[in-house]
Amino acid sequence: MKRGYYLLIGGAAVFVAGIVLAAVWAVPIAQQIERDTSSLEGTRLAPGESQTITLQVTDITRPLSVAISASNDSPVNALLLDPEGRPGINSTFTGANFQTAPATVQGSYRLTVTNQGDEATEVDVLFGHLPGVGQSGPNVEMFSGLLVGVGMVIAGIVVMAVGVVVVIVDRRSK
Repeated sequence: MKRGYYLLIGGAAVFVAGIVLAAVWAVPIAQQIERDTSSLEGTRLAPGESQTITLQVTDITRPLSVAISASNDSPVNALLLDPEGRPGINSTFTGANFQTAPATVQGSYRLTVTNQGDEATEVDVLFGHLPGVGQSGPNVEMFSGLLVGVGMVIAGIVVMAVGVVVVIVDRRSK
């Protein structure tokens, strides 16, 4: 067998191994997001309209994260209230915003997102305990296997592309 074919086979093996590794690491992260967060997806807010989502919090050792993305430059207000009615986050922004707040007591936390602009906007909101976000900041180690898997997929693609070039060059040299 010629060297180009070895590169194609090796690249394909690295590519498949990368997909498997990324999937093995991504599934538990996705399950944690599904279990520990609440969300609004593509929710249309008219001027002055609000939407509220709640989250039952039992783990107060991890901070609550709020990620909001608006479809235009309408100002959007995010108000996070703890079970006792105290604000954890109260901010107005345009575009996208990410903030964290400590979970101080167990119970039902409410996040109210309000369109304060003059035109309608669509918002995407993710609220809860996000994987890799801790009291001391992001924990990149949690995503290390996923990052290695993606790197292996990219490396496999590059090796397969080189293999195709080598096969073509070898055929032309005959």
